[in-house]
Amino acid sequence: MSTVANLAGASRAVVSTRGASHSASSHRRVTRAVRATTTTIRCVSDEGSSSRQQGSIQLDRRALFTGAAALAALEPLALEPAPARAAFDGSDSKMVGAYLPAGPDGLYVFEARAPRTPALRAGALEPYSILLPPEFKEAPVSNARSGNYCQPRCDEATTEVQFVEPSAGSLQIIIIPTTKLLIAKQDPTVEDVGTIDGILNAISPAITGSVAAEPEEVVASSTKVKDGRSYYEYELLTPFAEFGLHSVSAVSTNKNYVMIATIAASEKQWAKSEADLKKVIDSFRVCVK
Repeated sequence: MSTVANLAGASRAVVSTRGASHSASSHRRVTRAVRATTTTIRCVSDEGSSSRQQGSIQLDRRALFTGAAALAALEPLALEPAPARAAFDGSDSKMVGAYLPAGPDGLYVFEARAPRTPALRAGALEPYSILLPPEFKEAPVSNARSGNYCQPRCDEATTEVQFVEPSAGSLQIIIIPTTKLLIAKQDPTVEDVGTIDGILNAISPAITGSVAAEPEEVVASSTKVKDGRSYYEYELLTPFAEFGLHSVSAVSTNKNYVMIATIAASEKQWAKSEADLKKVIDSFRVCVK
């Protein structure tokens, strides 16, 4: 079984399909271009290297996975339905600006450490961090989606945390175990898992909440190196997405997991908050102890 097929299996718990609507995607055109951002949170890498950022690298989505998976072309995913998510307006939660420490650009620093989530309590992940706009509020994650009952042996995708702001969009941090990818190496890099195009083709239903992204729905993709660790970053425009028409995402690895930080937004939310949402995603860091 290929790496892509296994990653598809690992994503089943968080995504659903829309078969008939998929064919309409060939008529859509994407005109937006991603703007580079430079916001960072300092984290120390295994080598102790300092933060650095590479320029955007536009890539061909026909690229294949590296290693053994390079023999197989990437196919769109067809995944089982997941339970519908209840709407959350954040009315019972505090804005993060009221309790998180201030960071750069008017954003606030969220740093997840043990015992913040089941995966962190189990030692399955290293701490990670991301910057958030002050109006965002944390939304609850159900036990079924959080991995509360299966960590550290979850064999499916789980949601670490999520934050929402009705006028801006919703952020999720999702993890997918690399043990489902037939990757023997411990603590693989994102490059060990696959190419920027190959990984997106496999995980895009987790980003959209429904269908895999078509090539013309990829507004931009880039590889960036921050604190010695590589991140794949994406901007998508997906009309049939369940989570939102627009999305920006950053993907890296954390121990033996693929880790996705993704924000979905409607057209109205995107028009108001595009710049901030891109800063949020570019600030995502997987840190080591």
